Amino acid sequence: MERRNFFRLTGLGAASVLTAPHTLGATNVQLDRVHDAISPPPPERAASDEAFWHRIRAFYTPPADYIDLDQANTASTAKPVFDAFVERARWLSHAPAERFSIMWNKELDAVTRPELAAYLGAKPQQLAFMANATTALNTVLNGFPLARSDEILVTDHEYPDMVETVLQRGRREGVVMRVVKVPAATDDPRVLVTRVAEAITPRTKLLLISHVSAWSGEILPVAEVTAVARSHGVAVLVDAAQSVGTLDVDFDAIGCDFLAASLHKGLGAPVPTGVLVMRGEHVGSVWPLFPPSWDTTKHPMDLYEWAGTFNMAALASVSDALAFQRSLGAEQKRSRLRYLGGYWQDRLRDVDGVQLLSPRDPARWAGAAALQIDNIPSKALAKHLRQRRGVLVQDKAGRHSPFKNAIRVAPSPYTTPKELDRFVAAIREIAKTGSLA
Repeated sequence: MERRNFFRLTGLGAASVLTAPHTLGATNVQLDRVHDAISPPPPERAASDEAFWHRIRAFYTPPADYIDLDQANTASTAKPVFDAFVERARWLSHAPAERFSIMWNKELDAVTRPELAAYLGAKPQQLAFMANATTALNTVLNGFPLARSDEILVTDHEYPDMVETVLQRGRREGVVMRVVKVPAATDDPRVLVTRVAEAITPRTKLLLISHVSAWSGEILPVAEVTAVARSHGVAVLVDAAQSVGTLDVDFDAIGCDFLAASLHKGLGAPVPTGVLVMRGEHVGSVWPLFPPSWDTTKHPMDLYEWAGTFNMAALASVSDALAFQRSLGAEQKRSRLRYLGGYWQDRLRDVDGVQLLSPRDPARWAGAAALQIDNIPSKALAKHLRQRRGVLVQDKAGRHSPFKNAIRVAPSPYTTPKELDRFVAAIREIAKTGSLA
């Protein structure tokens, strides 16, 4: 059954849809009130306006027993967005066999898809909703047509599971992975563009590059790299998991062939939500992970969106997450994240034994940042901070990491300087003593 013919086949029409809650394309009254109440200050004042961010914090439920500085992993969902998701899930669960298709048509297609497409600088027909960036990236990395000895180029800052996907394709089909090293934080970022150009060979068919490094928070020059790669006939897949919801991400402006993102990170949508954006010329040539049984001629991206039953209520609530983020203000949020990132780094910059691993130029840095303490393994440090100091960070060493020793620190916009002072004090003490005892 083609899911878009569901209304015709069941006899359900608009009247039955209107009996649903505020979802299914109607206005989210709660979010309208949030927008009216927030009234963000100008970006230049928002960064250090603690009273404003205290009001924003009231829309969340931070953990009571620790400080969450791992928001780049999976960010918190604001209460109005979560409430909208719960309302949808409740409505859906009462009659899922019928209401799943209703919500797909009346919300995901009619409201959320065009809103997210506009937000990402793309067209609605270029989007496929997915559970996360991992699924979206795997769709392209596994499905892009390649022959034995063809090459996939990756940077050394790519997410480790994606590296494993490319390596598996090498074992299975003889595809070759080649790695380009991202310049150091103190180097000119244009060096990466040159390195990519020099690494391309006649066998290079696909490039994977992150918009923002999951390891260091560095913004990579994806538009410039894309232009160089495409000029050599190489398709480009951008991993935007760490940038969507924090930076302005414009698919058309970047010029890439594919873009993948998790929407439960910077955008604060419910878990799990993600998206794949694809240029039309690739639709049909990239093999889908879960091919649907219906004719996708009218809606070609159905070829990639279908994955059996998925979290429809969460995906439909992306529109509410977009509304909440607009209420915060994109520039206000960016300025706050960079302010907080600078706050803790400035207090650790001159501490003996502490190495800061991320650039501070606003053009190269989104707010999250990495550090290491000499002679203290990052895995043990992250465990110690969580269990003994009540601070959650993420260990960023390990397989496929560009760092032998690093933790990543990623505050939320509503994190307070006082909370960061607690983190700074812990790092200072550990660096001074050289011990986790």
